[in-house]
Order: sequence, then structure tokens, then C-alpha cells
Amino acid sequence: MKPALLRSGLLCRRLGAIVALLCCALTWPAAFAQPARGLATTEERLALVIGNAAYRTDPLDNPINDARLIASSLQRSGFNVTVRENLDRTALLGALREFGNRLNENTIAVLYYAGHGLQLRDRNYLIPVDAEIRSEDEIPISGIDLSFILGRMSAARSRINIVILDACRNNPFAGKTVAAPRGLAQMDAPVGTLLAFATAPGKLAADSGTGNSANSLYALYLSKHLLTPGLPVESVFKRVREGVVKDTQQQQVPWESSSLQGEFAFVPGVAAAAREPAPDQEAAGELAFWNSIQTSNRADEYRAYLRQYPNGRFAMLAQTRIAALAPAPPAPPAAAPASQVAPTAPQAARPELLPRPGDTWRYRVQDQFRLGDLYVTARVNAVTDEGVAETWTTTSDAQVRTALAPRSLGFHALPDWTLAPPEFAPYLQASGLLRTGQVIVDQQRRIGQVMVPMKVSVEGEEDVTVAAGRFRATKLVLRGQGVQTRGGTRSAVLTEQTVWYAPEVKRIVKQTISTRVGNVLREASSFELMEAKLN
Repeated sequence: MKPALLRSGLLCRRLGAIVALLCCALTWPAAFAQPARGLATTEERLALVIGNAAYRTDPLDNPINDARLIASSLQRSGFNVTVRENLDRTALLGALREFGNRLNENTIAVLYYAGHGLQLRDRNYLIPVDAEIRSEDEIPISGIDLSFILGRMSAARSRINIVILDACRNNPFAGKTVAAPRGLAQMDAPVGTLLAFATAPGKLAADSGTGNSANSLYALYLSKHLLTPGLPVESVFKRVREGVVKDTQQQQVPWESSSLQGEFAFVPGVAAAAREPAPDQEAAGELAFWNSIQTSNRADEYRAYLRQYPNGRFAMLAQTRIAALAPAPPAPPAAAPASQVAPTAPQAARPELLPRPGDTWRYRVQDQFRLGDLYVTARVNAVTDEGVAETWTTTSDAQVRTALAPRSLGFHALPDWTLAPPEFAPYLQASGLLRTGQVIVDQQRRIGQVMVPMKVSVEGEEDVTVAAGRFRATKLVLRGQGVQTRGGTRSAVLTEQTVWYAPEVKRIVKQTISTRVGNVLREASSFELMEAKLN
């Protein structure tokens, strides 16, 4: 990552900052002494949208309209969309098979299904329009098991898979099947997948919106919010839930199960300043979500709540229940006699201090000169003697970036990404413990055209609270001073970077950066950990 542009003509006021943001990819200079090793690629976006309405038993009014509405929104957000309507079993299976065969590691995949759906023995089935189900044993024969397409998506290893089930409207075969449960069953999302349900597991969703709407409420809100630039996908569905809960007086609660490991926005960009929902609407959405899971014995459902409401009124209770449902850790081995313990060099690498492949951290990046937030996710691919190989994704664009973060102290930047300053040694303890007063060699950071020496001090431990929780963190402060000469005028460059590193999550949990040129603030950014998943 690279620093904000330090050109006095652009950043002297907020308007200049906005112009700089639009031009940053071409104009912002490198922000670190050594060039980053890595690359950035753009993925293909593919979507399959299915609307089934013309059922022989209990036809539906709106799935065709919903499918066309969502298809239009997905096309506007850059997806190559295939639309299929009123599919019999052969056509439904064929459409899913064809879609699955098109996926690979370079695709982002979205499946939207509107129509009838049934559950049987904790499995969910999409129901084709020619289904004639006379007993529950015929559900697997007449329907298509959702696990079929989830398996195809998983095998393709698409980085992002989103499956949206605008189903659960009712059971068209009630009275013919044997005690078939209502709605759809709760499912765990496979790795890299977000499962979105129009209503909570086991509940029913309305087939139409308010008044004479030709669309379901869920489709209306989804089509609206997925077009918000820079809005993380999790926040899209949170806003959908708020709207649906409000309009149905909490009778319908949209629900998600997510195991996404990267950052994604349907429309890339910088998220606008967070809109403030009506307090009662926000509270109603959160309360309805909590009520749908409060008796659950599944830790992933409480994690889903925390992803949507990290600072919610039930956050502490959710964390307590997650801890209670977690398996007990193995007992530590008995300590060896002191005479048998080999001494450890102060800076020797220790496995417990290193991240592991699959470890994932999600951050919010805020900048005083930008009118919104960015969200970024870092995921470890490998740990080697050279460094930690990472994959980075962000809501600012559709690119996937790979880079090698040093295990030693130093600045770490991403290739072809200039919207934030560089991190300082994201894996601070990878080469040994940090101690208060420890001497660390001066670092060099390029700010504009000036190479600024940065003195580093370890200032001890302190508690720090971020969206991901409260952590005991090691605090480092980097201070630097240089001189910028422009048009014969010399100006002092003063910069300070503060880093809070939490051994508990093996990475930075918070970082703030500020830079002044003369008496003018040119750079004011912060990173905050939103979520961490460690193996």
C-alpha cells in the first residue's frame, strides 16, 4: 500500500482530495523503499438467475419479475448474466450443470433462484415447475438438491460464491407430503461461499411486496442495495434485512450464512459515508436477527450475527455462546525440567508466533480526505523463510492482489493499489518477541518525492478496542522528519505512524498514520480490524 499524494495543489482542501482519489492510480508514488513482489488480476463475474413461477400446483405471481429485476441489477454491476425461466427438472439440472462448468479460480459466481423450495432431512431442494410430489420420498427425485451446485462451485474454487435463495414462499404440496417442514433448512456455507435466504430457516417469505408491487420485498431491496458503490456484500444483505423486517413488521427476517474469505462489493468503489438508518429500523433488524438464532446450538449462527452487528446489543452474549460451544482445547504438555529446556535466542522465530495458511483478517480503512470507507481482506497463502505470501481483496475494485509480506521489520505495500499508506511489518512478532525499549533499526518510507527516515520505539502493551473485539496489544510508534523542496520552497515533512499488534490474532489490529507538510495536514488514515479467522 502507498501513501496519499502529497501535492499541495490537490490536497489543500477536501475537493482536491476527491480529485486525487479519482486520479490516484496514475499519480500516487511508491510508498516504500523496496518494490513490492506480487501481481494484481481481475476476475470474471458470472451469474445464473432462475425464476420459476408456472407450477402445475400452486403457481406463483412474482418469481419471473424478481428474476428479471435481479438480472438487470447484476448486469449493471458488471456480471455476465444468464437468465432462465420456468424450468422443468431436466432444464433446471442442465442450467445448473452448465453454470458450474463455466466456473474456475478466476470467476466470481452468483446464483439467484426465485421459486418454490423444500427441505427434507436437513437438505434443501429447488423445485422445478413440472414437479408432482405425492410423498416426501419423492422430493429428492422431483427436486434438485442445492448441494449439487454448491459442490460444483466448491470444486471450481471460485474465490467468491454467492447463492441467493428467494424461495420458501410456501409448500405447494402441503397435505400430499408427510409432515414436510416449512421453509428451507439451515445450511453451512462451504468455504468461500455466502448463502443468503429470503427468510430465516424454517420460515416462510412473502411472494409479493407492499401494495400492488410485482416483486417480492426481498428482491426489491436486494436490487436496490447491491448497486451501492463500495458496499461490502455483507452490508448489502444487512440493509436488505433492515428493509424487509421493517416492511413486514418483523414477520420476515432475511438470513445469511457466510464463509467468505475475501472482500467483495457488487459495484466496486469507495463506500459512501455510512448512512444512518432510523434507530428503530436498525434496532428492529438486529432484534429480529437475534430472535431467529437465540436458541441455536450452532456457533456459526452466532458468528453470523457478529459479522452483521459487531457492536450490537447482543455481541457479548454471542461471544459467550461461541466460547461455550467451542471444543475444549487440549491440555498443554507437562513442562520439562528446567535443566532440559533449551535456551531460545531473543529473536529466533517461533512457530506459535507465525500465521498459518488460510488465516484471514478483514479491515476497514478510513481516510480524513476521503468521503467514505474501504474494506480490505488479507489471507495467508503460505509462510516461507522469505516472508508471508498473502492474497488481498478490497471493495475499491474487482482485483485480486498477491504480495509477499516480510517477516522482518519493514514497510509492506500492495502491487497496483494506492488508496492507503503502507502497513508497517504486519507480522511484527514473526521473528521474535517485542519488548518495551527494544532497539529497532531506523526504517525508510517514501512520502511523495521525499525519503523519510523513521525512528521506531516499542512503547509497551495496552488494551485496544476495535470492531473485532478487545485485545492486549503491543504498541509501536514510528516518527519521521524530512524536507520537501518544491519551486524553491523548503517545507518540513513530519509523519507519525502508530501500530497496535495483537499476538492473539498474529497481526495488526489497529494502525493510524498522519503526515504534515509545513503546517498542512496531508495524510490522515487508519486501519481497524473488523474480523479475524485463524486456523
